Amino acid sequence: MKLFKRKSAAAAPEIRYDETPPRRRAITLIVLALLTTLIVELCNRGLSVPRLAQFIVGSPLIFLFNVLIVLTTLAFSELFLHRLACLSTIVLLWLTLGIVQFIVVKDRTTPFTSMDLLLIREALSLLSIYATVPQIIGVFVGIFLLFALIITLFTRAPRRRRRNFGRALVIFVGCMLLCVMFQTSLVHTDMLPQRFDSLIDSYANYGFPVVFTFTFGQMGIARPNEYNDEAMGQIVEDIGGKDAEADGEPAFDQSDNTAQPNIVFVQLESLIDVGTVKGCQVSRDPTPCFNRLRAQNPSGLLYVPTVGGGTVNTEFEIITGLNLDYFGAGESPYSTILQQVTCESMAYNLKPYGYTATALHNNGATFYNRNAVYPRLGFDCFVPVEYMQNVHTNTLGWAKDGILTDEILSVLRGTEGRDLVLCITVESHGKYGETYEPRDGDIQVLALPEEVPLAPFQNYVNVLPNTDAFLGSLITTLSDFDEPCVVVAYGDHLPALSLTADMLTTDSIYATQYVIWNNFDRAFEAPDLQAYRLNAHLLGQLGFSGGMITRLHQSVPPDDNSEDYLSRLELLEYDLLYGDHQALDAGALYESTDMRLGSRDIKITGAELDYHRLLVTGENFTGYSRIVLDGQTLDTLYMDSGHIIAAVQQNDSPIGSPTEAATFEAVAVAQVNSDGVELSRTEPFKVVVRQ
Repeated sequence: MKLFKRKSAAAAPEIRYDETPPRRRAITLIVLALLTTLIVELCNRGLSVPRLAQFIVGSPLIFLFNVLIVLTTLAFSELFLHRLACLSTIVLLWLTLGIVQFIVVKDRTTPFTSMDLLLIREALSLLSIYATVPQIIGVFVGIFLLFALIITLFTRAPRRRRRNFGRALVIFVGCMLLCVMFQTSLVHTDMLPQRFDSLIDSYANYGFPVVFTFTFGQMGIARPNEYNDEAMGQIVEDIGGKDAEADGEPAFDQSDNTAQPNIVFVQLESLIDVGTVKGCQVSRDPTPCFNRLRAQNPSGLLYVPTVGGGTVNTEFEIITGLNLDYFGAGESPYSTILQQVTCESMAYNLKPYGYTATALHNNGATFYNRNAVYPRLGFDCFVPVEYMQNVHTNTLGWAKDGILTDEILSVLRGTEGRDLVLCITVESHGKYGETYEPRDGDIQVLALPEEVPLAPFQNYVNVLPNTDAFLGSLITTLSDFDEPCVVVAYGDHLPALSLTADMLTTDSIYATQYVIWNNFDRAFEAPDLQAYRLNAHLLGQLGFSGGMITRLHQSVPPDDNSEDYLSRLELLEYDLLYGDHQALDAGALYESTDMRLGSRDIKITGAELDYHRLLVTGENFTGYSRIVLDGQTLDTLYMDSGHIIAAVQQNDSPIGSPTEAATFEAVAVAQVNSDGVELSRTEPFKVVVRQ
């Protein structure tokens, strides 16, 4: 007779049930929504309690709308048996978003939006620059703990025995309808805008939950109410349709050698004249070349669409002439619509005049998808850092700008006709260190507004001189160049240094400066401009027209910001990218170019296998060149532009005889970026086995 019953080793864990009554659940949701909103808004306002209190007292209805949005997301948890786990997860996600917003604003000024989720690859590539090793470890540990906590909640937290799904659905849908009604009433009373333009002001005025949530539904350009055949026909009639475009003949005297000059746009990373910061004094000017050019040549303010970061958005407006205000808040068209369609650009507009369009950027080819987007903007060639030689980097890992002068000259000399060149620098990119270590010869900051962090500003003024020196070198070189050239140099945005409009003589955090220089004594005008009007303004002074966007800009004075002009611009932008292309003749859509990478051909002239060493000789190799042997990419040592070498093994053993070596037949050289993405590859070359 068995006195004891053996306990099963596989006994199921005891299930705990959530018995919270409905009224208490409702109170819990409201309290959690209020507390979560307060914490998120505190992060949104830089952990400033006074700023949070000012927002709540000054805009109580807007604050309640933020609470209502959070409450609606929390009410979603009522639909599930694992109510507590879902509720806790949603709260954790809101808190995580608040923390991310605090970090992003601190490092780049521009707030965090849903569009940033499309740029996760770019964000990861910048992680080592914007964070220390302990911080990076902390980030990944935090992510791991967050997922572990969520898993634990779903496996351990009490769940309900049953749920009234119908009632839960009514509550959730009711909250959503209440949000819609609240938003509609706020918009109708002008307490909330229909579209969020300035993200910095929007997040400050309307709160993180409101603006972040609505960025999910603001991608692309919304169809304007006025968009129809009649409206588009009137625009075409007013500014001239496709038939009005030049058919390859310039509108000026062809006997003049300077009639069609090379056009070089130089986008200078985070470059400003520090003299525009009120109360700032430095021991010497960090940008003497740029400031001297502005003093001696036409120059003006350039109003860009971003601040602290978002280089690619200024670039987009400069290239296309399109106003980003009509796109979703924080949207980068390079990551959205330009992944699918082509777009009018200055590159396309100059093709009828025989121009070759080239973009240069001493950063990675795939950053912001430039290698995929540039063909849809009409560029014939793109020279990223993977195709540049003698690349040196600064302490943050950004490529130095000095190499760009030779790269631009290589482009100008490598074509028979005239060139359009877009050059984008990177050396003066942040993050600017939180501590400053003095070095001999450094520029010293003698005075600065107390709201601006001194150490990062000190580091900033000491990275500007190299970018400025590149610009000076380029101008000096082109002064003696045997072809006419026009250079337009401009800052892409203000640096991420907590600058505010009242600290600046320009009275705007979106104002940088630009200058127009040429080597053939042509007189130009440089009024204050929106960035999306710069290329049309320059091309108009050179006698060039182009697509509908360009002709619209050229049809009104540079300072025209009338409602009629902006309305027509919005209609054209929608028609061009999302509409029926009514402003274009049938079959006149822009065709994507067969863009090449690199301005110099990479060639193999020899490949010799000696024992376990494969030496490849050729032309224009770079530090990103990799030997590909019979389809296998090898670890490659860059020696110089004509020689690269790799160790070759077979069956995990060094090759030791010609018989074994003969099993290898063809070698190629590929350009591979830092993420391991192959960008291009040469034609195969037969391996020579050394006996």
